[in-house]
Amino acid sequence: MDYENIATETDDELLIVTLHRPEKLNAMTHQMRVDLMDCVRQAEENKAVRAIVFTGHGDSAFCAGANIPELAERTVESEMGNAANLRKELPTTLERLAKPTVAAINGHCYGAGLEFSLGCTIRLASDNALLGQPEIKLGQIPGSGGTQRLYRFVGLGWAQQMVLTGEPVNAQTARKIGLVTEVTSQDELLNRAKELARLMGSRAPLAFVAGRDAVLRSTETGILSGIDDERRLYAMLMATEDRDEGLAAYREKRTPVYKGR
Repeated sequence: MDYENIATETDDELLIVTLHRPEKLNAMTHQMRVDLMDCVRQAEENKAVRAIVFTGHGDSAFCAGANIPELAERTVESEMGNAANLRKELPTTLERLAKPTVAAINGHCYGAGLEFSLGCTIRLASDNALLGQPEIKLGQIPGSGGTQRLYRFVGLGWAQQMVLTGEPVNAQTARKIGLVTEVTSQDELLNRAKELARLMGSRAPLAFVAGRDAVLRSTETGILSGIDDERRLYAMLMATEDRDEGLAAYREKRTPVYKGR
């Protein structure tokens, strides 16, 4: 797939997507969002792709945030239009994708870049990474879901601090507060991201979606309602071929072959 602002390659069952605006530290443009949405939609339909890894070009940045010239042109009217809708929809599409996604955060990850990564299933960071929501320094707040999703991972206190100070956290702090799950060296980052993507991609697809949705639901509802949702999803999986295949593979001491049905 050829795009203006991202580069793609396959590694067996994985799709590797690289944010690619090296002259601007991979800052997020409208066209990059268009490219990413198209790429993700195509990957969702491609049965050969089991998981997606996102990273940034070079060693300095995953994504430095919004494209400032575009930001300067936004108005009250523009924020009610299609471009603003796309900023909302891209992380949500990732969050609800039927396939695992891993953000390999190599270096600076600010603003729109962090909000994009918050839609991914898992985030890893290199030891030189800095992650932040600096919009308040420009008289703004996050506008692509950052104020809502950040709380899910880091809790109210850290979400308030990151959004209201605009100051970034380093990789080790990001791991401690739950913003990323692991920190590796720059050299090891992509390989570890691929390893986790392959692992999740090898699981039963319907169970992956059910488990992810149940976990996300836990942040939106009371525990009893969440447990009821979990029970329904658990019961539905009892009727799938993949459930039977998983049990058969366990009994026969072989690797299961899941078909997503």
